[in-house]
Amino acid sequence: MFLFIAITLSSAVIAQADEDLQPYVVRVRGIFVMPTESFDSRLVGPGKPNPTVSNNFIPELDLEYYFTKYISSELIASVTHHTISLNGNIQGSTYLLPPSITIKYHPIPSAKISPYVGTGVELTFPFNYHLNGVPDFKVDQSFGWAAQVGADIKLKDNIYFNVDYKFLDVDTQVQIAGVKYKADLNPHLFSLGVGYRF
Repeated sequence: MFLFIAITLSSAVIAQADEDLQPYVVRVRGIFVMPTESFDSRLVGPGKPNPTVSNNFIPELDLEYYFTKYISSELIASVTHHTISLNGNIQGSTYLLPPSITIKYHPIPSAKISPYVGTGVELTFPFNYHLNGVPDFKVDQSFGWAAQVGADIKLKDNIYFNVDYKFLDVDTQVQIAGVKYKADLNPHLFSLGVGYRF
């Protein structure tokens, strides 16, 4: 969050250089979160717990700042809840707070349908996690990269419809009975939303 504010303030002069530039966007989205989880081989296979993580649909708020017509930065914040199943039976759950910040390139910013691509970083904070029968169960924080592609579609004046896809590199670990195991969640985020630019 502090990085986003610092970049925004330091780039105000660039934005002012273009009289037509409306640098701020506030957007709300609905996101389908689809983890593509991969767990430590010690947890997967015949006679093992074979953990899986559920999908979820969540609301999300994001802020975007345009440095120029072609370059912007986007900060997203949301909380998602996922159940944890062992051999197909729900045995626990975790909440994840994965704020991410990306730098986006808009090749045709004045078009009615304006596509973009972006890349950046994400930091995932797990909380309120539990696994039945495992009192010391824990999910570690993770830091990784993020990538996105999408498009803004102008509806009228300052209102835009948004279609967006992101991939978050969430490589973490879980603790079970005092032992750490690799747990790569790596979610795909498919979203639709509406934004206001000013």
